[in-house]
Amino acid sequence: MILSTFRRAFTARREFDPSSKQDLLELKYFKKNRKWKHGCPFYLEDPFIEVPAMCYHRYTEYMLAKIK
Repeated sequence: MILSTFRRAFTARREFDPSSKQDLLELKYFKKNRKWKHGCPFYLEDPFIEVPAMCYHRYTEYMLAKIK
């Protein structure tokens, strides 16, 4: 019982996927409101020191790769 309550207290995190509409909507909300809807949903990956910068970089790389 206590463990299940403890787990619900934290937001489940996942890797940011720049091809996911859900992840882009989360990032758009953050950009507009300067906060996450329900806590940060993404893992921070090395070598980044903040999640928004990581997301912006990964999205930029994703879009540039699509240009032929």
